[in-house]
Amino acid sequence: MNKYEKLFLKQARLGYSNLLHRYHDKNPDIVLRERQHLANKDFVFSDATIKRLSDINTLLTERSEAAYEHAEKLECEILALMKNPHPFILDYEIEFEMSFFAEQKYAHVPSLEGNPFFECRPMWFMKFDRGEIERREHKEWLFKTDHRENIREGHPINGFCHCYLFHDLIDHTILSYQDIVDIEDIWLEVVLTVQNYQSFSISKD
Repeated sequence: MNKYEKLFLKQARLGYSNLLHRYHDKNPDIVLRERQHLANKDFVFSDATIKRLSDINTLLTERSEAAYEHAEKLECEILALMKNPHPFILDYEIEFEMSFFAEQKYAHVPSLEGNPFFECRPMWFMKFDRGEIERREHKEWLFKTDHRENIREGHPINGFCHCYLFHDLIDHTILSYQDIVDIEDIWLEVVLTVQNYQSFSISKD
């Protein structure tokens, strides 16, 4: 196992909310980007791997849109509760969290058993207060736009439309093409946080 894989697995065990501060003399993000670059350089775009990438793109397309629609339903329920007299909920946040598993590939790593090898928050929810037009444009950009902007003409995966999540994994994370091909399970969470706050003055007596 080379130094890149050691760091990749170490970061996977720690989780991605807290990226390692240093790795030898380099920022770990730089090292993990080096790993991605080298892995992509050696990656073979066969018929099988291209189909696998296309299938994952299709799954991400379907699941991300379903998750967003579910988030909108949750928001409607929250907004209704906030109209009650003296509501507990004064504000809320809705986020999306994704986890990727490859238990066959990492069966030799006991600490990854049942745990993801990568986690991210790839898309954001636009709340009701942003306005109908802005919200509609945001959804169209997420789900109706082809996000192949960084894939050159003639590239092996230029033959299918890329959803935002697929584009995000390729262009904005440390995952290589092989990491994406190796994905066995995808766990997508819609995280609702309800918030209450109160203020009161301090007596000067």
